[in-house]
Amino acid sequence: MENIVTYRCDRCKTEYRILGDEQPTVLCPDCEQVVSQYVDGAAKRAYRVGYATYLEARRQTTEAMTCFEKDQLSLARGSFNDAAVEFEDSVEKFTTALTRADSEQLAEPAESARKKATCLWQAVEWLGGATYAKEQGEEARATEYRHDAEQRIQAATEYGSISSPDELTSRVESERV
Repeated sequence: MENIVTYRCDRCKTEYRILGDEQPTVLCPDCEQVVSQYVDGAAKRAYRVGYATYLEARRQTTEAMTCFEKDQLSLARGSFNDAAVEFEDSVEKFTTALTRADSEQLAEPAESARKKATCLWQAVEWLGGATYAKEQGEEARATEYRHDAEQRIQAATEYGSISSPDELTSRVESERV
């Protein structure tokens, strides 16, 4: 039995369904863009990488907060910067999972994870700024930046917990049965 695989042009959003077991390179006739394969397997892989990157960003944020509270400002700023890079990468992977998902069971959790990771990314950027301001002796600005970060962290809580890739896979499999 042959598979039907969905491809979607990222530029003009046209979808193509290809019958067969081969994985051809498909060129959109409308805009001459190579189209991407949209299957849940590709979405799951991107989500798994995004989740691992997200966990690393959270670990680095915790480390940075510990340094910040101990007034180890240079270490804190470096860890906030590292966490920001990791959160940015996780947002990119969750976005890939969202755009590659062929089912709502994967798209919805990927969208929620993307939004939560984006809020936390913004928060660590603000915390990095607060650390720098504090290093410069600008306490009022540091307090303002920390307040802004706390608002983004509060916004992140609205998205609940991010499902682990295994939880997500189990949920998708149980909904198919």
